[in-house]
Formats: sequence, C-alpha cells, structure tokens
Amino acid sequence: MKSLNNPHRIFFPLIIFSLLSYVPSAGQALNKSDFGTADSLFVAKDWAKAKRIYEMTLKDSSINPLEWNRLGFCDLNLGMYNEALKCFSRSLLQDPPVPLKAIVYSRIARIYAIQKNRTKSLASLDSAVAMSYLNLHEIDSLPDFNSVRNEAHFKELRQKVYTILYPCMTDPHAREFDFWVGEWDVYQTGTKNYAGHSLIQRIAGGCAILENWDSQNSTGKSINFVDPVTNRWKQSWAGSYSGGIQEFVNGRYQDSAMRFDFETTDPKGNKIIGRFIFFNQGPDQVRQFNETSADGGKTWTPSYDFTYKKIKN
Repeated sequence: MKSLNNPHRIFFPLIIFSLLSYVPSAGQALNKSDFGTADSLFVAKDWAKAKRIYEMTLKDSSINPLEWNRLGFCDLNLGMYNEALKCFSRSLLQDPPVPLKAIVYSRIARIYAIQKNRTKSLASLDSAVAMSYLNLHEIDSLPDFNSVRNEAHFKELRQKVYTILYPCMTDPHAREFDFWVGEWDVYQTGTKNYAGHSLIQRIAGGCAILENWDSQNSTGKSINFVDPVTNRWKQSWAGSYSGGIQEFVNGRYQDSAMRFDFETTDPKGNKIIGRFIFFNQGPDQVRQFNETSADGGKTWTPSYDFTYKKIKN
C-alpha cells in the first residue's frame, strides 16, 4: 500500500494554489512572465486578481492588444463598463488581428447594450460581424443583449451569422427533401399491413438527411445530400441484409416528388436499372416507390411500394 504521507500530494497542489493566488505588491517590478500569471487568473475567471496584475503590467504605452482586451474583459465582468470601454478602445488602436478585432467589437456591443445605448451597440455588433464574429451562442443567450434583441437590425445580424454558420439551412436546394423529415410508421401502400418504422433526421447543419429504418426483417440507414459534383441529390444506403449496400443518384425534386435513379444486377450479373421515388403527399404522408427494368426501360416491375404515415407526438 502506498503511504498517505507522500509529500508530493501536498506540494504540487500548493504550487497551483500559489500561482493562482499570487498578486504582486504595488511596488514590485513586473515583466512578461506576469502576463502568464494574469492569463492564468483570467482563465480561472478570477477577474479582480487578473485585473490587478494586468493594470500593473500594462503601461499607457504598452503595445499589446490581446492583454488590453483581456483587461477590458475583466472590467466588463466586474461591472466597470466605462473602464472596460477604455481598454477595448486601446486594444483597437493597436491594430489587432481581425479575429481579435471581432471579439473586441462584440464586447463593446455588449457594454453599450447593457447601458441601453442601442445605436452604438448595434453599430459595434455590425463591425464585429463584418470581421467574422460568429459566436451565435453568445448572440442568442447573453442577457447583455436583451435591450437590443428585438431590434430589426439585431435580428438581421443574427440571421447573417446563422446563414454563415449553417448555409444549407437557408439553401432552397438543400431543403427540397425536408418533407421526408420526421418519425413515421410505414405500411404497404393501399393496405394496413405494417412494414416498419423510420426516423428521418436533418443532420450536419441541414446539409444532410439521415434515415434510420427498422423492421421485423431488417434495419438500415441512409444518408441523403446534394452531391457537390453533380448538384443533384444522392442517397447512400446500408442495409443489414446480404447485398444491402446501394447508391441512388441523380436525385431531383420535380412534380412534388424526389426522384432517384440507380443501377444493380440480377443473380446472373445482368444489368438492371431502377427508379426510386418519394412522393410528397402533404405534411403527414410520404409514398416511397421502387421499380426496376431489365430491358433498358421498356418495361418496369415494382420492387416495393410503401406509405409513410407521420407519428404525431
């Protein structure tokens, strides 16, 4: 058994505690290593101690836009808004990299919103977004923005950020197959014969649709997306049964239906072509129809015909 009196158990935590609790006295000389101490306190969200070291380390002539920004953020979190604005302004005057500019402008926007200066808040947020500020979580959740959240321009900026982050969600082509999204009980068309259950999910920020199929005899999944090479929809399917890997291509939405083409072979290796169609029959029903031709499209034989009925929760 290891001894409980191992001095290292106490020594190392004490080092960490000493680092986080270290605050130099007002007359003590400071150097670049003190930024490391301040930054550690900053990461630990000890705003007051971090602020004290930043203030003692930074001088009026200091060229360090990152640390001026961090000092400003300490002030913001301590409710010292005017002091924070001065620090953020100093950071901007030192021509920081564009990503840092975006952060600084977003924080200035927060302060002006808190102070209910809507015009300056929105102007600052506009500058932040123009420099690729994309923190949608902050935009949607920070109470600081409550005073401007219902402003038309704030909503426009929020939508701009959302569109940059999730371009597929606002792309009409990428939304064509949304009629299939939902949870469904599936029946053989024209009967009450239960065929299985399917959960269709929008994934990857709306850039793909995931099918989750489950029946008594098989399970399977497919991923559906617009192929960037062809600009047509494509479905890649993997089923639990033998030969269950298949691709459906050339998908196009027309006449209220998503229509795919595919090729396969019969047991003798002869080429078979196929059509795979999803009929949009309103918000609560989709018909899925699959047929094949062994003579180059002269005659067609149905493979299966299912009707999806949406489960209403």
